[in-house]
Amino acid sequence: MCGFTLLEVSRHKFDFPQDPECNPVLECVKTWEFIVFQQLQRRLVEQAPRFLRHPLKLVPFALQQNLMERLLARVFKEAIEDGDFEFLAGKWLKVEVSDLELCWFISEQDGKLVVARHCDRADVCFSGTTNDLILIAGRKEDPDSLFFQRKLKIEGDTELGLEVKNLMDSLDLDGLPRLMRYPLMDLATFIEGARALSAQESHPAPTGGIPSQV
Repeated sequence: MCGFTLLEVSRHKFDFPQDPECNPVLECVKTWEFIVFQQLQRRLVEQAPRFLRHPLKLVPFALQQNLMERLLARVFKEAIEDGDFEFLAGKWLKVEVSDLELCWFISEQDGKLVVARHCDRADVCFSGTTNDLILIAGRKEDPDSLFFQRKLKIEGDTELGLEVKNLMDSLDLDGLPRLMRYPLMDLATFIEGARALSAQESHPAPTGGIPSQV
């Protein structure tokens, strides 16, 4: 740990060495800034869905529908053209973002994916948290991995669900506009870093010492 507190830094003058690597005060400040950034990063990732939940519910569904259908058409352009979504014709896929309390129903009609607010009966349901779905979209997590960790839930027609899950692997980020693609990738990286930090805090590295004899 550095030998100076921030209070000492603010109250006293130091003759800083020219070489930054030999400057203990600068090293202390950088260490403190890094720790603060890590804690802020973790809290943002954990708390953001709770703060966004109510504002997002105020977005008119017509706007959500228009945006979703345009995004699906671009992201899955090749798969749609190849007829890979024909298995959804006459069927409904429910996509639920559990921590935002949002859901959409998706089907294939006349060679395109359509989004609805309600349907008589969903044939299969995909459910996950905001962060998990962003990690999948940003190619930071594999759907199979999250499925076996029970973070990505698939309910209903198992065969239909597996087909949808396999198509998620064909997600083409290049189909997104650049103004959306790069922020999505950066956000996924940000969430990945916060989760790595949380994992380290939950399982701290063992300290040195003589192991106990059993």
